[in-house]
Amino acid sequence: MDAKRRAKVPYSTQDHIAIRDIVDDLIVTKSNSVSLVIQTSSVNFDLLSEQEQTSKILAFSGLLNSLSFPLQVIVRTSRIDIGKYISYLKEETQRTLSPGLRKQLNIYTTFVQNLTIHHEVLDKKFYLVISEYSIGDMSNPMQMAKNEEQNTMFNKKKLIEKAKTKLYFKRDHLIKQLSRMGLTGYQLETEQLIDLFYDIYNPKKENI
Repeated sequence: MDAKRRAKVPYSTQDHIAIRDIVDDLIVTKSNSVSLVIQTSSVNFDLLSEQEQTSKILAFSGLLNSLSFPLQVIVRTSRIDIGKYISYLKEETQRTLSPGLRKQLNIYTTFVQNLTIHHEVLDKKFYLVISEYSIGDMSNPMQMAKNEEQNTMFNKKKLIEKAKTKLYFKRDHLIKQLSRMGLTGYQLETEQLIDLFYDIYNPKKENI
């Protein structure tokens, strides 16, 4: 009985993932939307002067006011293992160095070691996601089911080509607005997207 019951469950991990495909640096979902991911640089706001902070706030306000489309902001935080870096520093102290330089390097190595003991060293990555819904009404479940059945390779290619024009316009607009804030942004390519989602669905212990 149990064997028969298990045989009737054809589900796999893939069935629980919303992504249908990643092609031409774009994400195609099972609901027939096409998304584009931009990774951005960051800035330590607290280290800026008051004038610089005001400038950043005004630039960010300008970005928000310029948007005429939905925008998803994703922040991924992970712990950094700097054990290899500490080992590298210790190896450097064994080189032929002047006494003063060796002393400074030892002080710096001790500082880094103490930093990892009392504080977690974190890395943050920032992403902007823009999507285009090109086929049917995605709020209608029956329409979504119909789209699912009709999504042949031809339709998928047509969906992507139709979405590209609008997505690229939005991408260029966002990157331009980011540059006004002193930030750089770039679109993730296919291999980078695959690595990103592999990491998301196969989280490491250091990911938060």
